[in-house]
Amino acid sequence: MDFLNTGIPLGRYWGINVRLHFSLFIFAYYQATRTEDLVTGLALVAGLYVCILLHEFGHALAARWCDGEAEDILLWPLGGLAYCRPAWNPTAHLITTVAGPFVTLLLWLGIGVVARGLAGVSSVMSGYLMELSLLNRWLLLFNLIPAFPMDGGRILRDTLWHGMKAVMATRIAVWCCRCVAALVAVLVLVPVEFWLDMTELSLPARIWQMVAYCSGNYWLLLLVGLSFVEARREEEIVGMEAMGTYEFSLRERWKRGLRQRGFRQAVAERQQTSAAVAFHRCASCGRSDDDVPDLEFRVCPDCVNGEEYCREHLDAHEHR
Repeated sequence: MDFLNTGIPLGRYWGINVRLHFSLFIFAYYQATRTEDLVTGLALVAGLYVCILLHEFGHALAARWCDGEAEDILLWPLGGLAYCRPAWNPTAHLITTVAGPFVTLLLWLGIGVVARGLAGVSSVMSGYLMELSLLNRWLLLFNLIPAFPMDGGRILRDTLWHGMKAVMATRIAVWCCRCVAALVAVLVLVPVEFWLDMTELSLPARIWQMVAYCSGNYWLLLLVGLSFVEARREEEIVGMEAMGTYEFSLRERWKRGLRQRGFRQAVAERQQTSAAVAFHRCASCGRSDDDVPDLEFRVCPDCVNGEEYCREHLDAHEHR
């Protein structure tokens, strides 16, 4: 049984199935117990995964907009997985990839604004939202790391794809991913005392914070292993799909959108015109079903043009 193909169904939204992996409950409880208050910790984890779900919907809906497919989203301990297949085109893939971080950017800024607005109303809610806003900021920065399965790896590949073949762009992105993963592994495995002995190096404080965070944080090795696996998987997927022939372009998508909008406007105008014109009208007296809703109408079989008449004038009119 595939580990990632199991999950609790949460419903179907915009034609996309959302599933929750069972291991997420264990991860959520573990993360919540690391906070001072269990309820607050669970609320933060729940809020974060709602934001992750919106992030994945950004990918899925963008893939559909780019003439692709997106039918499933899985939430699991390492975030979310949107099973998207946009049109085989670098622009379509880049739009699909960027849509997720863009949603996270909007959540970071939007939740932060709301949190500041509630500062004078409810300090508890304001503090919760501010913490959730900061989590979205770190989620955004983490996702932009140029390595798979993060969005940064795909953004690098899709950007390079505009100037070279997809296979070569993927190969460069994969090697970049492996270098980043190897660097993280070194930071994790080398003791922090070794890095403290190198403090004479004039590096920014945030770099040292990152080094201190990684050193001895062995759960990051799981992410390192996943990066190597996903990098290999990305090479295989691109190798299989490189024969795709469908061509996507923003210009054609824009034209199609204008045509669809024009068609909808024409249908709306036709419906308004039809509503303004009576369906039945007597050719003799001019009364219609709008004037007298209960009035009955019949078509005269002896008239050449098949005019309609009300009951009163059906037998008392001059045939045409």
